[in-house]
Amino acid sequence: MKTRMSLARQLAIAMAALATMAIVATSATFYIVYAVLERLQVIAPLPPGVDGFTSLDLGITLTGCLFGALLALAIALWVSRRIVRPLRALGDAARRIAEGDLATRIEPMPEAHGETALLIADFNAMAGRLRGMSEDVSTWNAQIAHELRTPLTILRGRLQGAQDGVFALDAQLIAGLLQQVDGLTRLVEDLRSVSLADSGRLELTLTEVDVRAEVEALAPALASMLAPAGFGLALDLRPGFVRADPARLRQAILALVENARRHADPCVLRIETDFIDSVAAISVIDGGPGLRSGFQNRAFDPFARDTRDTRDTQGTGLGLAVVRAIARAHGGDAAYARTATQSIFRLNLPLPDSKAP
Repeated sequence: MKTRMSLARQLAIAMAALATMAIVATSATFYIVYAVLERLQVIAPLPPGVDGFTSLDLGITLTGCLFGALLALAIALWVSRRIVRPLRALGDAARRIAEGDLATRIEPMPEAHGETALLIADFNAMAGRLRGMSEDVSTWNAQIAHELRTPLTILRGRLQGAQDGVFALDAQLIAGLLQQVDGLTRLVEDLRSVSLADSGRLELTLTEVDVRAEVEALAPALASMLAPAGFGLALDLRPGFVRADPARLRQAILALVENARRHADPCVLRIETDFIDSVAAISVIDGGPGLRSGFQNRAFDPFARDTRDTRDTQGTGLGLAVVRAIARAHGGDAAYARTATQSIFRLNLPLPDSKAP
C-alpha cells in the first residue's frame, strides 16, 4: 500500500517550491526586461568586453534562491503545524467517537484560531449532544422496562392464577385485567406521542378549533374523573379560536387534569382560557402544594417525578411530557407557575392574528 504524504509535508514542500520559483522568475524577469530596454536603447548598452551575466551574478541568484527556499520551508513548517495539529486532533477524536468513546473532547489549542477554533467548538458540542442522546436512550429503555414490568407482572399473575383455578374468571377479574390493559395502552400512546414529537413527526390534523367549546364538551368527562378523588370542577372560559388538532388538544387537557388529580390536594379545579397578544393559553389551576424548586425545570421531561410526592405510585411520569410535546408540535409550549396558594399548569398555543378575540 502506498504511503500517503502528510499534509504538513505537502504544505512545506509546496511553499518552498513556490518561493524558489518566485525568486527564479523575478531574477529572470529582471534580466529579460533589462535586455529589452537595452535593445530599445532606453538604457545605454554595456561597454564592449564587459559580460552582461557573470559567475558572480549566478552565485548571487542561486544563493538568493537557496535562502528563499529555506526561509519558505521554515515558515511553511511553522504554519503547517498550526494548521495540521488541530486537524489531527480532530481526526483522532472523531475516530475515538466512532469506536464508542462518546466522552471524547478536544482540549483548547493555542494553534486553533478562526474557523479552526469554531470547528473544534462545534465538534465538542456535537460530541456532547451525541453523549446526551446516548444517555437519554439508555434512560428511556430502563424507564420503559420499569413502567412495563408492573402491569405485565400483574396480568401474568392473574391470568396464571385463573388458569390454575386460584382466581375465578368472573367479571371482577376481567375488569381488573382490562384496567391493566388500559394502563398499558395509555403508556404506549404517551410514549408514541412523545417520541414522534421529539423527532418532528407527530401527525396533526389542523382545523379551526373553538377552545371554549372543546373544554365545555370535555367538562362532563372531566367532572366524573375528578369527583371520586374529591375534586370539583369550575370553568372560566373566554371564547376564541386556534388552529389545532382537536384530538391532540383534548389529549393535552386530559393529561393536565389527570396530573392535577394525581398530585394536587382535593380542591375545586379551575380551567381557564385566555388570549394574550398572539398566544392562546389553556390553564389548569389547582390548590396543591406545587412543584419543589429544583424540580420545576424538569417537570415536563419524560419520566420526571417529584420525589417529594409519595401519594401516587401509578403514574408513568409522561403526562406533562405529552402536554409539552403536543404544545410544541403546534408551535407553542407548556409552562408552570406558582402563586401563593395555587399551581398553574398552562398550555400555550400560537394564536393567528386574524382570530384574536
